Amino acid sequence: MSQVINSLKSICIIRLSSIGDVTHMIPIINTLKHFSPNTDITWIIGKTEYTLVKNIKNIKFIIVDKKNIFGSIKLLLSLRKEKIFDILLHMQVSLRSNLLSLFVKANRKIGYNQSLSKNFHSLFNKEKIDCHKNPHVIETFFCFLKKIGIKDKKLDWSIKLDNPKDIINLKGIKYIVINPFTSSRRLNYREWDIDNYKNITDYIFNKYGIESIIVGGKTYYEKKKSEKICDKEFIHNLVGKTDLQQLCNIIKDCEFYIGPDSGTLHLATMLSKPVIGLYATSNPYRTGPYNNMDFVINKYPDALMKYKKKKVSDVNWGERIRNKNAMSLITEEDIKDKVGKILGF
Repeated sequence: MSQVINSLKSICIIRLSSIGDVTHMIPIINTLKHFSPNTDITWIIGKTEYTLVKNIKNIKFIIVDKKNIFGSIKLLLSLRKEKIFDILLHMQVSLRSNLLSLFVKANRKIGYNQSLSKNFHSLFNKEKIDCHKNPHVIETFFCFLKKIGIKDKKLDWSIKLDNPKDIINLKGIKYIVINPFTSSRRLNYREWDIDNYKNITDYIFNKYGIESIIVGGKTYYEKKKSEKICDKEFIHNLVGKTDLQQLCNIIKDCEFYIGPDSGTLHLATMLSKPVIGLYATSNPYRTGPYNNMDFVINKYPDALMKYKKKKVSDVNWGERIRNKNAMSLITEEDIKDKVGKILGF
């Protein structure tokens, strides 16, 4: 390991969100701790995302609450007065993270390169990473470590979970987990038709005797939508009823996971579960379940050709398809085929 790493006393990391990206951060933190065990690490993180990683030892967390941004700035002002870091790894390009980085003093400020930058991100950093073309999101995170002299990867997603609190009695039950929902962004057409899940849960129970747990967030939209499919005794509705620790404890004992690109999908990958990822509007080789692509349904190339008359090689890396019909390219038969492969039928 380089002399630079061995001499590092302190590193500050800014990665506020999202849940999926925070799961990608776990091996980054574990790699950093492994190769630079004497370095003090401070992680500036979002309030919700913190609840997932709160049990990681020997990390100082600065928790940013989007609903109390002035309180968060006050915390960072205190940090600025008391400490100058050797390095700031500025690992998010949102306008909020860019502004918050101004409150961190560091001898080196490292951010994304030009192709991965937006919201004037490059203006807030003195140095930039050098990443190979077309990386998965987690590979861009490892580029930050490479920049400071850590070239090896420790692909370790292990985190300590809270002791499970029973929300539902699952003893002796075989079940899968489904999250039909994704983050509510404008023109974010990543969700598969909710009625299709109803047919899939019926199929999996009738053919394999496996029950389903439906999970999701606390929004009115998600709760109302989930009611459409949770009308059988073998379909359990936990939408809006779990925190991240409880969700992880439920996922870790499931047979497999089904859902579009969401934080829950990446939690399932973190917990080493087979994932049937549903992708049509985004490229799973960029945002899919890392090292867990065996059962992903990838209709992104088909959607590109149908709606843009282009091949994957013709578009910018990470380009999304903003068409509400794109996810309909995924069929129930596609999922049934993957289910059979997972269960060995």
